Amino acid sequence: MSAASIEFFKMIKKTEEGTLLCMSKLGEIGEHETIRRILPMLGKHEALVVGAGDDCAVCRLKGTSLDQVFTTDPVIENVHFQSLEKPERIGRKAVGRVLSDIAAMGAVPQWILVNVVAPASLEFQTLEKIYEGMGAICERFGATIIGGDVAKGGKLELHVFGTGLVPADTALLRSGASVGDAVLVTGPLGCSFASGHHLDFIPRVDEGLFLRETGLVGAMMDVSDGLATDLRHILKQSKVGAALEGGAIPKNGTLAQALFDGEDFELVLTSPKPAELQARWAEQFKTELPIIGNITAEAGILTLDGELVESKAFEHFASEYAS
Repeated sequence: MSAASIEFFKMIKKTEEGTLLCMSKLGEIGEHETIRRILPMLGKHEALVVGAGDDCAVCRLKGTSLDQVFTTDPVIENVHFQSLEKPERIGRKAVGRVLSDIAAMGAVPQWILVNVVAPASLEFQTLEKIYEGMGAICERFGATIIGGDVAKGGKLELHVFGTGLVPADTALLRSGASVGDAVLVTGPLGCSFASGHHLDFIPRVDEGLFLRETGLVGAMMDVSDGLATDLRHILKQSKVGAALEGGAIPKNGTLAQALFDGEDFELVLTSPKPAELQARWAEQFKTELPIIGNITAEAGILTLDGELVESKAFEHFASEYAS
């Protein structure tokens, strides 16, 4: 085979359907398509209850009545925080994002691992304060940082891995919504970056535990990419649709910001018995748990006040190649 032929075959790959595809750059296909293509490459195991595609993976702990949940999230300089941000807030956010995923499953936080990528010019005192921020939020929610690694890189990155525990078969998944369920949210949405909330949010760990224990929740996830985007994940996994009421959505700023800004880290959930759930929530937390819509039979269709909601989620990579 000629050198030219070898190079040609390096530029194509054969899919499971037998279709030839040109090799694609991540910036051309975007974050979500990248993930979709990777999923078939992931492993399987008899202890794996829920794999990729939810807030956490769920594995059965052999010999116990518990499931363990696993999640990981990066926090990267000039993507998730600005260079001059206070290091304690950076550390707090890095662990808080992982705790938010664990909260969305209704699980109890457990172990945390942190990999640090940093330029050689980073002062140790800055890293020390980052760990102070991480340690404070771990202490608040009963998690423990047990290790990690440090490597040299062009900018500061924190890659955090976390686990949690939940009674077997009780984790709240994205696939649990049913037609007729109400859609509810635990707090106001929008303007998270503008207000600094994306650094100072409180992961809804206590609320997630409470919601699971009520037995009144169908599906749940945290709002990290914006309500419209994240609710669509529930619709896809549950094979349902949703109709939202704009006036019912609690918000900071405009309705569009509530739908699309992201980084709110509230919980969006569905319930077949919303009135009972709201009453128990009010008794427990002394706040409202607003109903913002309902689940419909139109699979994958999201509407707001009767109109289709466009999809315009932020995607890593894709913006680099936008025309």
